[in-house]
Amino acid sequence: MPVPPVVRYRGAGGIAYLLAWGRRPDGSWWALLVWLETSPDGCRGSRAWVDAADVERLPGEDYRRVPRRPLPDHPRDRARDRTDPRDPGRVGRAADRARRTARRPDPDF
Repeated sequence: MPVPPVVRYRGAGGIAYLLAWGRRPDGSWWALLVWLETSPDGCRGSRAWVDAADVERLPGEDYRRVPRRPLPDHPRDRARDRTDPRDPGRVGRAADRARRTARRPDPDF
């Protein structure tokens, strides 16, 4: 199995391996990444779908073989009434959704 291409991921503060691209029905793009987190106690691997806006291409990497797949709606998006003013995350999630849906073009790598 070939090694996946490397990207810079803001959330990890360094590099991560790009396993797949995913697109939700709202048009937002996500990246499936794996990376290592190190600490004085050792290191541990992490894997997550992250917002594609937090991923940056690196020179010399070949991204042509990264699979693209459709993603379902996020269950959290369906489970709550996002208009409920008592929901403390309502404003933040709405802003995140607006930011993601404003960027509909395919990732260029």
